[in-house]
Amino acid sequence: MIEIVLIAVILILCGLLGWKDREGRLERSKLINALLAKNAQEMANLDLADKTEIKVKPNNQESSYVPMENLSDEDFKKAVL
Repeated sequence: MIEIVLIAVILILCGLLGWKDREGRLERSKLINALLAKNAQEMANLDLADKTEIKVKPNNQESSYVPMENLSDEDFKKAVL
């Protein structure tokens, strides 16, 4: 029974250390932004840039491009007209 309690305490302490490290990184980032910014507007822009996530969507659309080598004579004539 005591082992379970000790394991729970260790897990809670590990969680607290991780949270403290994360908060330290966030504060360090804010300090760097404050040092780089020339005015309050630039600081707000840097904070917004840090919070913005760039999401790249893969292009799954099939293009209508077909290489000329793969076209038959009839298909080539239709594509030209």
